[in-house]
Order: sequence, then structure tokens, then C-alpha cells
Amino acid sequence: MRLVATLVGPAAGSLVDHSLIQSLSRCLVTHGAILEAEDWLSEGEACDIFLDAQEIQATKELLSTELLGTGIDFAVQSPAGRRKGLLVADMESTIIPQEMIDELALRQGIGEEIAVITHKSMRGELNFEASLRERVALLKGIDETELAKLSGLMTLNPGADILVRTMKKHGAYTALVSGGFTYFTSQIKDLCHFDEDRANTLLIENGRLSGQVSEPILGREAKLEATQDLASKLNITLSNVCAIGDGANDLDMLSTVGMGIGYHSKPIVQKTAAFLINHTDHQAALFYQGYRREDFC
Repeated sequence: MRLVATLVGPAAGSLVDHSLIQSLSRCLVTHGAILEAEDWLSEGEACDIFLDAQEIQATKELLSTELLGTGIDFAVQSPAGRRKGLLVADMESTIIPQEMIDELALRQGIGEEIAVITHKSMRGELNFEASLRERVALLKGIDETELAKLSGLMTLNPGADILVRTMKKHGAYTALVSGGFTYFTSQIKDLCHFDEDRANTLLIENGRLSGQVSEPILGREAKLEATQDLASKLNITLSNVCAIGDGANDLDMLSTVGMGIGYHSKPIVQKTAAFLINHTDHQAALFYQGYRREDFC
């Protein structure tokens, strides 16, 4: 089976150097792989190793052992069809570091109560839809102007805008699909240059949060349905999709597409996602697709 192993380190760290690639290549050969070539996507930062090996999983396990504790991310896949035509991204704790419902609750003095529910939901211990209804109910009566005060807190995770702009530059469609709220996703869509956003809508009555969210809730199953809908509209297969997320409600989406990436993700995602970014930033998703540093926008 022809494979490509992509090694990615921090841009300023020079962790991915020629000696590391040589060492890993010797290890792969020792375990039965046939090496074909190496291709530097960014000197000192990212490198592809093309090889012939019996299976992907065994190669991933070998590299995982060899790279343990190095701070280097890696991916192993077939080299065919690496560049994807659709990017679908979760927002909170993925594109941005914040969880906006937690931030809102914190300002209202109920932060700890809601954060506990959020964390259990993201770890897969609670049904997402039910947990969202429970959290939103606790926000009943909050003045809608409080939402505007939170907007300035939102920041992009490193490399998020580069990932989106680069994929768009090379012809991909990009969508923000979030279990959060449209009030915030619409702003991040514009800030990060996504083509569209899909999320939940907080219901407001007489200028205050009603404690309810519009139905149906965009949760785990709905994220997958949104991804399928986007791929269908673009007339592409799910194998031509890159999806990225961090929590349990992203699992169905991540496990169905051609490149499902867990970004600094919860343990349940770490165990199941075929691709992971644990040490570097969103630019690793571009290297995994075979983009070179000079291709970045």
C-alpha cells in the first residue's frame, strides 16, 4: 500500500530536521516499509515521507511511539486525493479558543454551573442537545446586550485564518458548523473568511434571553447532516471533505469524511479521530493535505 507520512513541527522550532527524517526512515525500513522519497513542504517545519507499507494503522502506531514527547504532529494516509474541496470546521475550542456560553455564564455568576455541563457534553458524557437546552435555560432573563459585550473576547486560534484563506484560494468551499450560536458564528465567519456558517439561534423575548434555543438543535447528528448537505450541494463525495473539531459532538462528522481532524481535542476524540493536531496549529491541516509553505495565503 502506497502511503505518505507527514511530519509537522512548530514553525520556529526546527524540530523536523533532516536527522529526524533519516532516523524515522530507518525505523520504517526496519519494520518492513519500502521508502520511495521525501519531500520538504517547509524546511525545518514539515516533511512528507512517501513509502510502501502493509497498512496505515501499523505505520501510525510506529510513528506515534517514535515521536512520543517530541511535540511533533503527524498524519499517515494514501497520497491520492489529499487536497480537499470542502472544509467544515467546529467553532468553539477549535477555530476560537473560547466557549461562548461559558463566557456568558461566567459574567452572570453561574459560570461554574454551566462549565461543568459543557465539559461533560464535550467529553461525550451527556447528550449534546439535552445539555444545550439545560445550559440555555440557566441563561433565562439575561439582557441581550450582554451578547455584544462578549464579542470582543473572541479570538482566533493560531493558523485558523490561514487554513481557511488558503483552502479558498485553491478552490475549496469553507463552512463553520457549530453547536454554538449564530450571534457569534456570524462574526467569526466574517473574521476568518468562511463562506458560510451554521449554528443554533438563541431565542429573545422583550430584549432578554428567553431561556430557549430554536429547534431543531444543531448537535452531533446535525453536524454530520450539515456536512453531507454541503458536500451534496458541491457535488463532491465525503472523501473530498476535511472536517476539524475537538469534542464529542464532532465525532460523527469527523469519522465520516476523508480527513477528520481532532484539534487539541478531548480524550474521546483522541481515541477515534483518524487525524490529530495536538502540538501545532491549524496550518498542520494544510501540510496534511500536501500544501507547501509557499502555497499558504
